[in-house]
Amino acid sequence: MRDFDFDLGQIEMTSAVGLDALFQRETHILNVARVKVASLKDIHNFIRLSSDTLVHKSTRDLWALKKEGDGNYFIERLFDDNGDPIKS
Repeated sequence: MRDFDFDLGQIEMTSAVGLDALFQRETHILNVARVKVASLKDIHNFIRLSSDTLVHKSTRDLWALKKEGDGNYFIERLFDDNGDPIKS
């Protein structure tokens, strides 16, 4: 049997799990400004603030929920990493 050196202090603990934990570590992934919503699963990481405004649970970013003329829904990030409005 092998004995492995294992340091528990090297493990980072976060309050987020799953994809939210990934997005917390890899913030460049969230630099997407617009995402097509195919099902309710696509927005389960968001809290609805109003009929068209969402906030991401782990990043606290504000997003807008929009319906296109063809009936497809999209969510759009409202502010960039510097807090400046994203122009659509």
